[in-house]
Amino acid sequence: MTDTLQIRADVHTHTVASTHGYSTIQENAAAAQSLGLKLLAVTDHGPAMPDAPHVWHFHNYKVLPREIDGVKMLYGVEANIIDENGTLDMDTHELSFCEWVIASYHTQCVQFDRSPALVSQGYRKICENPLVDVIGHPTTAMFPFDYEPVLKLFKETGKLVEINESSLAWKSGALENAKTVYTICKKYEIPIVLNTDSHYAGLIGKTPLAAQLLQEISFPSRLIVNLDADAIMDMVQRKRQISFVKLFHQESS
Repeated sequence: MTDTLQIRADVHTHTVASTHGYSTIQENAAAAQSLGLKLLAVTDHGPAMPDAPHVWHFHNYKVLPREIDGVKMLYGVEANIIDENGTLDMDTHELSFCEWVIASYHTQCVQFDRSPALVSQGYRKICENPLVDVIGHPTTAMFPFDYEPVLKLFKETGKLVEINESSLAWKSGALENAKTVYTICKKYEIPIVLNTDSHYAGLIGKTPLAAQLLQEISFPSRLIVNLDADAIMDMVQRKRQISFVKLFHQESS
């Protein structure tokens, strides 16, 4: 593994629909194309985030193209875990409009005591939700959890563990926590996704801090799922039993 590690699918990105994002879908796709990415996921924040889009944003994904500037598009959400019971801010019906679901804790969206025991409990409950694909940025100091047993459960229940470039760059304690988290992932061969969590088109596809960390711990590239865009698309198709060709070209109910 080298520090030039290049993902082929960036599956955690934000647009101006999350108003602390600064780029459009078109701008993000153009940035992805310029780096040779094959797949880009749009995952704006779920409604519990103060500046999140209205739920109609997710309902209306059907109007968007399957490919922009030669980049295949995946339309989803970064849903918020809002309590210690793993409740998300979008129910099953709302999530049904999304092809890709990231579940994340954010301080703005929770009110419970963020102890390791309760954060871990929330993560365990999330593992029971079959619609969740990715555990978002699990390395921030604000949400400590019992790393080893919870990470093993993520693997057992098919949840990809995210290494998040944005968190490593700007979240307190994330870099040190990440060394622990991904060393455990390496030990138990837990699959991960390497994402930017970009809120600006110029950051799409660029993961220098995460790549350096993974190199330092000799993390196996075979466990980084989104080095191959087809692996992500196969996962979505298999899990949701949908065709990328037919998706969103059916009549709405």
